[in-house]
Amino acid sequence: MSTQPPIWARPEPKGRGRQSPLSRAGIVRVAIEVADAEGLEAVSMRRLARELSAGAMSLYHYFENREELLELMIDTVAAEMVVPDLPGDWRPAVEAVARHSRAMFRAHTWVLPIFQDVPAVTPNLLRHIEQTARAVASLEGQPPELLSALAGAVDDFTIGFTLRELSGGERRQRSWDTPELRLLLESGEFPLVASFIAADSPMPAPDFELGLRWLLDGFQAQLA
Repeated sequence: MSTQPPIWARPEPKGRGRQSPLSRAGIVRVAIEVADAEGLEAVSMRRLARELSAGAMSLYHYFENREELLELMIDTVAAEMVVPDLPGDWRPAVEAVARHSRAMFRAHTWVLPIFQDVPAVTPNLLRHIEQTARAVASLEGQPPELLSALAGAVDDFTIGFTLRELSGGERRQRSWDTPELRLLLESGEFPLVASFIAADSPMPAPDFELGLRWLLDGFQAQLA
C-alpha cells in the first residue's frame, strides 16, 4: 500500500527525455476520451500508451497504477458539475447544481456507477459537494439535518433519473407493443393500462425538469 500523498496532491513528475510530450493532464484527457467512447473497461495503460504513441511503462512514471489514473479522471469530470455563477436563492441554486450534475453524467456515462458507490474524494468533487451545501444553506433558519436531507434527495434523484434515462428508455417504450401484452389486455383485467396505451402514452418520456420541480415543490410545501 502506497504511503504517498494522493495523486492530486503530488507535483507533476518531470518528463523522461528532453522533449517528452507526456503529462498527467494529457494522459487523463485521452483516458476520458476512451472511456466516453467505449466505456471505462476500455481504459488500460496499454491502450492509452497506444493512443499516445508511447511505451506502456512510460505511463507508470506519472501514475503508480490504474486507480490513480481513475482518481484524476473523476476529479477532472467532477469540475463540470461546479456551477460557475451560483444563484443566491436556494431553489435556483439547487436547480443549477442538479442540471450541471446531470449534464456531466450524460457526457461521461462511465462515471455513473462510481457515483452510485462512494468515489474517492478529490478537490473538484469536494468543490461540488461544498457548492451543493452552499445552495441549500441559503435556506436560512432551517436545521442542518433538513438541508442535508434535501441535498441528498436531489443528488439521489439526479443520479437515479440519469441512470434510468440512459439505460434503455427506447427499449422499454418499444416493449409495450408485443403480442403477449395485447393478449393480456384482451382479458379486460387491465383497463387502466389499456387506456394509457390507447392514448399512445404507456410510458411517458422521462422529464427531468418536471421531476425536479415536483421534488422541490414537495420540500417547499413542508416549509410553509
